[in-house]
Amino acid sequence: MDNTQRQFIDILSDGIRGASAEKYYENVDWDEVLELANKHKVEGIIYLALRKGSLVSKIGNDRLNILKKKAAITGIGQSRHISGLSEVLAKINEREIPVIVLKGLVVREFYPQPDQRSMSDADILVHKDDVETVKQILIDMGYVFLEDHKASHHIALVHHKYPVVEVHWHLFKRDGFSNELEHYERLIWKRAIDINVGKESALSLAYDDLALHLCMHMAAHLAATGFGVRQLCDLVLLVEKKGNEIDWNSFIMKARMYGFEKFSLIMFLLCKELFNMEVPKGIDIKFVSNKKYVAALIDEIFESGVHGKKEMANQFATQVAFNFEDKDGNATLGAIKRYFRFIFPSVDSMSEKYNYAKKIKILTPIAWIHHLFAGIFFDGYTFKDKYEFLTKGAIVAINRNKLLEWMEL
Repeated sequence: MDNTQRQFIDILSDGIRGASAEKYYENVDWDEVLELANKHKVEGIIYLALRKGSLVSKIGNDRLNILKKKAAITGIGQSRHISGLSEVLAKINEREIPVIVLKGLVVREFYPQPDQRSMSDADILVHKDDVETVKQILIDMGYVFLEDHKASHHIALVHHKYPVVEVHWHLFKRDGFSNELEHYERLIWKRAIDINVGKESALSLAYDDLALHLCMHMAAHLAATGFGVRQLCDLVLLVEKKGNEIDWNSFIMKARMYGFEKFSLIMFLLCKELFNMEVPKGIDIKFVSNKKYVAALIDEIFESGVHGKKEMANQFATQVAFNFEDKDGNATLGAIKRYFRFIFPSVDSMSEKYNYAKKIKILTPIAWIHHLFAGIFFDGYTFKDKYEFLTKGAIVAINRNKLLEWMEL
């Protein structure tokens, strides 16, 4: 990390604990601090830590006012978000359908000002048999079902007034992760605890399950696109606010059983390194400490932002790096194979416009050239993006595959 990143993390660390940021680093690019706050969607938290501290003279009033406006917008938006979701839950509760609210809807209450923990949508978990009923309840409220957002584990619905709702029947896709997750998902319902969202009652994962889910969710995002520092903040606050209610030996046992032990330990290591979090007894992070890979992972997190958005070349290389079909014995060879498969895919997996090659296999090289030029002239990305992917994508994918292999993903 450079000094600008260190300054950003220290301010954020104070902000999530309701403290005023005072520590100052030399040679800080304050415009970049604001860019990082925006990228990771923590402007309000940064503002709260800066507004009354000695760093105001360093950041300047103009930048502070930008953060102040963002904090106000976030606060109003999140208040409406929770109010709207409360109405959604009221309708579901009328039908006596059990529902578990996930992630931000729970951890927001651990923040000094919950409305500064921003959320773009609301994730809820219901039993698979209840999905169609919940979907119809939302449609009756004026929600629109997004057909193109349907996945193997959730559906999404959008409303002009209420928050976007993702209705899950599984916590995750199954790609590349433990087959034991089915067993885990059955048990979480038995351990769920009562909470309130706005004025309505709902269920939450038990705190040890919530800690594991946060780690699993970061793992899924890292394998697919990436995740930002806010997800680590969620874990830090869960540990600091509710850690004494969690059986950490049981947590590690579950993480081991479901294939996330090493990754979870690495997340605790990052929380200690970045946010000076005290690691709970029973969580042994010593054997996962590796300066090279920890530094690479921190760089990855800074680049990704809250939703895993990054430069196009790195974004595609990320998808190439993760092997969800099987685990290659050789990380380098596996990443190279998937890189070339991405550029020169199987003809049978290509779209209908390549049917000529599906019918006459000898035309496959022509289809590949057609496919390559279609990508080059696609205007969704700049020529620089495409050039960097073609020239650097394989190297990025190889390095990232090694990182994923180290984390045992």
